[in-house]
Amino acid sequence: MALVTGEIYCRIFYIKPWTLRLIEEQIKNDWSSQIRRNSLGLRDQEHTAIKPPNTQRVLILGDSFTFGVGVADPSKIFPEILEQRFQLEGGEKKVEILNGGIPGSLTKRWVKLLLEIKDSFQPDVILIVFFLRDGTLTGSIGDFFTPIGKEMENRNKDSTLYYYSYLYRKIKDVQDRLELSQKYSKKIKISYLGNAEETREWENAKKNILKIKKIGDSIQAKVAFVVFPILIELNDNYPFQEICDVLTQFTNEHQIQNHSLLPAFMGEVGPNLWVSPNDQHPNPKGHKIAADSIFPFLKELLDFS
Repeated sequence: MALVTGEIYCRIFYIKPWTLRLIEEQIKNDWSSQIRRNSLGLRDQEHTAIKPPNTQRVLILGDSFTFGVGVADPSKIFPEILEQRFQLEGGEKKVEILNGGIPGSLTKRWVKLLLEIKDSFQPDVILIVFFLRDGTLTGSIGDFFTPIGKEMENRNKDSTLYYYSYLYRKIKDVQDRLELSQKYSKKIKISYLGNAEETREWENAKKNILKIKKIGDSIQAKVAFVVFPILIELNDNYPFQEICDVLTQFTNEHQIQNHSLLPAFMGEVGPNLWVSPNDQHPNPKGHKIAADSIFPFLKELLDFS
């Protein structure tokens, strides 16, 4: 009776395989149709070519986490929250923050953006917000999620039980989710800790970070680095602690001031910080935690009091 009840329930409420929902959610862009962008295509307003008096400027370089993918309200993403905080505390002093987050980008694109705008924006601080995926090749749907999803989909199609039983499909979704999570975690780790071929993108990222540092030095802008962790298993057994340590060690070795967001997220339930159950981009709560943690670090960089 329990099996029959479970089968009926799944036939009523089952929509589609989890792998398909995951891929669809990762590539959807309807939410961004009304996002304000400036002439550079960045999620921000226009900034004058001449820096206003009593004003310091911050350029935040990053990927879709910095851009705020999945959060339609710009006031709820951490670059905007930071700017609002400075406005509240500034008095006559002002801080302008340019959101240089580019969805789907890696560090090479950040260097290009910096070269394009360094003379016109004139940043006092260049803040690199580095999500753990930015030193890997797992960020692309085509390179990672789609092939594995298709592999799982084809494997399930060959199963007679999967074809006839919706309860079995539900069980397989759980198994597929676990398998993909394990593959994803392994890929992230070897991208920083593996052999020369596996760590190729991390080597590229290191070179680009140092290029950003060199450009910053040339225009007398402080360059700092923020580690943005993957928002899963935020406890003492955090699976990517070693990667966070690698990033901190690299920036320390090259005298780049750094700040990790991991302590601020510790103890939180990962999915409660996601924009949806299938999309791990931070929701407004996640962005607020990030902003609260970055603010004192950035305030010190700007010598803002």
